[in-house]
Amino acid sequence: HGRARMLPLLDPRRCCGTGDCIRICPTQCLSRAAPPGVVLARPGDCISCGLCATVCPEQAIRMPAVPLLSPGEATFEPLED
Repeated sequence: HGRARMLPLLDPRRCCGTGDCIRICPTQCLSRAAPPGVVLARPGDCISCGLCATVCPEQAIRMPAVPLLSPGEATFEPLED
């Protein structure tokens, strides 16, 4: 308990679907979702490098600290409206 790591939190309202984040991800943990969109498909593979957030032209990706339930398992809070 009390452990956390930074994981990409994607805002589908801002995502324009360029795919830059998918291409730059060294672990390929991001993938396409309903157009336009990107999802964190494999959170356990994310190394918290933040490259995806850096290259996003719409700033649709944040890197908050996400509480871990167990190794490789994360809880995600919904974005505030």
